[in-house]
Amino acid sequence: MRKIITLALLGLTALSGPAWSQANIKPDPDPRVPPQQGQSLPREDALFLRQATAASQGQVELGRLSAEKAPDDELRSLAQRIAETHVKLTGDLTRLTDSRTLPPADQLQPERTDAFGAAGAVSNPENAREGMAQEAVQSLSGVSGDAFGKAYVEAQLRLHDRLVDLYQTQASHTPDRELATFAITSLVGIQKDRDALRQAADRFGIETSPGGQAIQYGDPTKAR
Repeated sequence: MRKIITLALLGLTALSGPAWSQANIKPDPDPRVPPQQGQSLPREDALFLRQATAASQGQVELGRLSAEKAPDDELRSLAQRIAETHVKLTGDLTRLTDSRTLPPADQLQPERTDAFGAAGAVSNPENAREGMAQEAVQSLSGVSGDAFGKAYVEAQLRLHDRLVDLYQTQASHTPDRELATFAITSLVGIQKDRDALRQAADRFGIETSPGGQAIQYGDPTKAR
């Protein structure tokens, strides 16, 4: 299974260029074990489902907000496409969650990456903490016009770096074949949305890194 996932990720690296060459794919210091019959999903897999769902729900809200406040049709259209990506992801995540037995809620408290090593990025609150997109919605609610456009793109660049990191980590380390396939295939659309946001950044004078950056390196509030 691990060989299949590695080959798939290598294939995506070739397709997506420099951004994939810096992907956060490192050996897992504490490999996840597939659950036996009657056991709950591994903690990291359950946390991925919860965090990814919260992130996608927030992206849908950002799309609704942008429909009202975006300064032009071009940005409004981009925001709508991103929201549509996450409407589909929300449905898929709900199906995947409902078909699995999850650990008790008190076992799903996010920890810092440095407590788990690189493979713990999925549970790093700076990488994909559940309230990030909702915080962006609240922050953007008070602005409009060009100010909204710039703030929206800046926020989305940060959010998408974290989404890419979240899905890459899950694809690399989960023992669940269905979750791994979901993470890999979903990552293609998330990466395309991030590329579109980087193109939009030029319009608002926002500097971006063309090669991307694994967000646990350097300042997570500035990485993009």
